[in-house]
Amino acid sequence: MAETLSSSIDALTKSTDPYTATASISGGMIDAASSRVTGDRTTGLFAESANKLGKDDFLLLLVTQLQYQDPLNPMDNTEFVSQLAQFSALESGNNVEKAIMNLDESFKSTVAAQQYSAQSMNNTAAIALIGKEVRLRQTTVEWLGKAGEIETLNIHLGNNSSAEVAILDGDGEVVRTLETTGKDSENSTSVVWDGATNTGARAPAGTYTISIVGEEEKPELYAFVQDVVDGVRFGSDGALVKIGGKELSIAYVLDVSSGSAQGGTTAVLTPSTAVSLLGKQVRVRQSTVQYHQATSEHITIDIAAGTRKYVQVELIDASGKVAYAVSVPVDEDGVAHLDWNGQKTDGSLADAGQYRIRLAGEEYDASLYAFYEGTVSGITNLNGDMRLRIGTDAVGLSSIIDIADALEQEDTL
Repeated sequence: MAETLSSSIDALTKSTDPYTATASISGGMIDAASSRVTGDRTTGLFAESANKLGKDDFLLLLVTQLQYQDPLNPMDNTEFVSQLAQFSALESGNNVEKAIMNLDESFKSTVAAQQYSAQSMNNTAAIALIGKEVRLRQTTVEWLGKAGEIETLNIHLGNNSSAEVAILDGDGEVVRTLETTGKDSENSTSVVWDGATNTGARAPAGTYTISIVGEEEKPELYAFVQDVVDGVRFGSDGALVKIGGKELSIAYVLDVSSGSAQGGTTAVLTPSTAVSLLGKQVRVRQSTVQYHQATSEHITIDIAAGTRKYVQVELIDASGKVAYAVSVPVDEDGVAHLDWNGQKTDGSLADAGQYRIRLAGEEYDASLYAFYEGTVSGITNLNGDMRLRIGTDAVGLSSIIDIADALEQEDTL
């Protein structure tokens, strides 16, 4: 009987590796105290999970134990029930483990599907923002470290009359502290950073964090960018909105409107209105300039600035980068005059092409704008889109700010 039981146990090992498993029978049951396994336990049976003792092997041992028990001295009922209970508990535990694993896989699949759905909705929402005027929270500023460069930061003050803006480096250390006071009708103001530190040194190029003192307790204090969305880029961190030469996360969107950056609305020019404007002196809002890189070329930009003393002007190239930045004084008539010879801020010559005019604060002050003046000399009608001819430009009615009779204009000169 002992030899047969030993053969059954050997069969469980399913291996010919140089180790042995032995057991003794005592009172018709396997004596666990004298059972042992010898040999190398790092290979063979002990290294392969598929050869580990499982529930089928346990059942085989139990059946073998019942088969070879002494009929005159059968297994104690208490011990037998105990072993059956252990076997039942083992089986239940295995089933629970499998159920949990299946539930985990199902949960992961559901979460992945929800994440994909949310990402799709975010991408769709981002695309819908193209052409819309949006306000986004700005938390960082990219400083290029070039001579003459300035960074204009728009600050929303809310009910506060002033704010202290701190520029922090990558280590969280304060590089520059700026004070800003005075706000417009939308409770906003602006502050200019020229790259100087509190010690008077020049900050190295890099990404800096914008921190407003008290913004944790007063959520109405924040820095922002407001402009028309030029495009959208989808990155690993989600949708990024292209606005004002920057790329900001769609999660920072605070406000969306259908108007243009200057707050204008679309106006329809009727034939009768167009005819009535012939010969009139008009002031036209100017948003771009065309530079041809011609010899001795100069471009003049007039800016209505109201009561300001200076106006911060930036010329943005086709890639959204600042080609030229300057602070222009305002004359007694409330107009600033910028004369640009095509030289960039770094001293190099700008490429020929169209440049967008950006004025610090124009997004929340409708009285601040670049313009040119001329006389309506004709009417252009292209596919039903009627425009006024002023010099070499064809202008829509929505771009016209002021209209005056040409004779009245001459009398004032």
